[in-house]
Amino acid sequence: MNINKIQESVFKSLKLKGLNTTVSIANACGMTQSTVYRALKGDPKRMTTALNKLCVYANVNPKEFTNPPEQSETLMNALKQVWDGTEMHAKQLARLLIVANSCKL
Repeated sequence: MNINKIQESVFKSLKLKGLNTTVSIANACGMTQSTVYRALKGDPKRMTTALNKLCVYANVNPKEFTNPPEQSETLMNALKQVWDGTEMHAKQLARLLIVANSCKL
């Protein structure tokens, strides 16, 4: 998911609604200014609750900014190196990726 593009799209959509500052966005959305600032101007590594709430308010669908994993040559090469071709091993690798995602990288 391209978080930076989501942030840009949300901010652009909110500007079209006349919300040009993080203060005006915060007031309109019922959030604190610092939370809005971090969600839109920070460098989050994943979707946050605040950014998701802003997406809803701005009518931006974050799923439109998802890159299919097949497009990543790096990811596909890694899978080719470690996967033994069985469905059972695929499930094990999937569990490892999910667990790794929950860790701070």
